[in-house]
Amino acid sequence: DVELMDPRGRTPLELAVSLGHLESVRVLLRHNANVGRENANGWTVLQEAVSTGDPEMVQLVLQYRDYQRATRRLAGIPELLSKLRRVRHLPLVSKVCPSDVYRVWKRGESLRVDTTLLGFEHMTWQRGRRSYIFKGEEEGAVVMEVDHDKQVVYTETLALALHEPDLLLAAMQPSEEHVAGRLTSPIVSTHLDTRNIAFER
Repeated sequence: DVELMDPRGRTPLELAVSLGHLESVRVLLRHNANVGRENANGWTVLQEAVSTGDPEMVQLVLQYRDYQRATRRLAGIPELLSKLRRVRHLPLVSKVCPSDVYRVWKRGESLRVDTTLLGFEHMTWQRGRRSYIFKGEEEGAVVMEVDHDKQVVYTETLALALHEPDLLLAAMQPSEEHVAGRLTSPIVSTHLDTRNIAFER
C-alpha cells in the first residue's frame, strides 16, 4: 500500500521526498502515490520537494500533482454534466459574504458564475471582478475564466482523454521558469481555524 503511514504519520512518498530519494519518488508516483496530501505539520509533498532545493524533484512532484488534479477533474465531468441536466435552479447561500456579489446562470449543461470574491491569500480576502463559464460538451467541457479587471479571458478545454494517461502526464510537464519560481519563492502555509467561527445577525 503506497499510502501506508509510518508511526509518525508519514507516507512513503513524503519520506522519499524529504530524504531526497528521487528514484523512490519516481516509482511511488508511477504507482499513484497521493501528491496532494498534507502531513501532520500542514506541509504538502510539493513544499517538502521545494525544501530539498532539487529542481528535478520539484519538477517531478509538480508534474504529478497537476496530473492527479487533472485526472480527478476529468473523472468528475460526466457526473457534473448529468447533474447539470437534471437541476433546474441553483440555490446559493449569500449570508456567508453579504458584501460580495455572486450571480449564477444555468442553461442546459452550461453554467456561468460572476463573482467579486476571488479567494483567500496571506490572511486577506482577494477581490476583483471575474466570471467563470463552464460549457458542457459530449467529449468533455470548456472552462473559461473572464478577468473583467484586466480584460483577459483564459480558456481551458477539458477533454475526456482518460484512456490516454501518458499524453495527459506529458502535458503536465512544468516549465523550467515555473520550477525556478517555486525554488526561489518562500514556502508559505496559511491556516485558518474555522472551529470557533459563528455567524450572527
